[in-house]
Amino acid sequence: MSLSRILLGARGALASATGRIQQSPRLQSSSSSSSSSTTDKSGLLGVDLSQPLPGLPEAEYVFSGHGGGGGSGGTRTLSKVTTLSNGLRVASEPKFGQYCTVGVCIDSGSRYEVAYPSGIAHFLEKLSFGVTEKFDGRDDIMARLEKYGGIFDCQTARDTTLYAASVDSRGLESTVEILGDVVLRPRLLDEELEFAKMAVRYELEDANMRPDQEPLILEAIHKAAYWNNTLGLPKLCPDENVNGAVSQSVLMNYLSHYHTPQRMVLAGVGVDHDELVNYAEEHFVRQARPTFYIYFLLRISRK
Repeated sequence: MSLSRILLGARGALASATGRIQQSPRLQSSSSSSSSSTTDKSGLLGVDLSQPLPGLPEAEYVFSGHGGGGGSGGTRTLSKVTTLSNGLRVASEPKFGQYCTVGVCIDSGSRYEVAYPSGIAHFLEKLSFGVTEKFDGRDDIMARLEKYGGIFDCQTARDTTLYAASVDSRGLESTVEILGDVVLRPRLLDEELEFAKMAVRYELEDANMRPDQEPLILEAIHKAAYWNNTLGLPKLCPDENVNGAVSQSVLMNYLSHYHTPQRMVLAGVGVDHDELVNYAEEHFVRQARPTFYIYFLLRISRK
């Protein structure tokens, strides 16, 4: 279908809806009570927007509450939020379909690296879905999710880190198990760090050679606009920090402060809320303590 036909169809639908609104008795009465000095050419002046508009479908509003509480005023609740004993928030929204998407959003990113060498978030993105206490690495995790037609990814921003996966709904528990282990129990082996260094170095070289300089321009804009704010810290790892500055101990220290359950939200779309909460309790609360806690306990005991 051509763009012109699409625009004509949209214009016709808008005109039809406007015509139905203009014919509304309620609109006519409200318009007549308005000031005579005002010319209402559109027929929309005086419409009470707190009430459903005639001829248009009624809007659905999203509410949230602790413990999966409902909405207010009899409106059907779409989103539910539950806070677990360790501070992790679990949010969900139902959606019809065979597939679901589940992710862990963390209050973490390059703006929190003020006391650390810049580049930690960049490294964590490359180290995501690696070796954990339960899984032998990315290939092992991929094989597990492929049983349910799943895909996964990790993205970092200046103030947010997101680990997410989309799978067949029957693989919900496996997905939550993987996310819990990836987020709380990574091992960050030496060989993984070496691979991350190569990946980061390649991205930096590629960014400098690309005709499209948008990533570097955004870095420069943030540095200039937020020079006195943590948002001005670099999102890309500086060249001088690629080799050595971002070590296992530095990463573990950062994770112990910023990848805690209190700073996380486990969110799911197309899932049952109670089911998601039960799986979160199992894999984010009752499972073994986070690796970075154990790492520092061992270091303290050795001293």
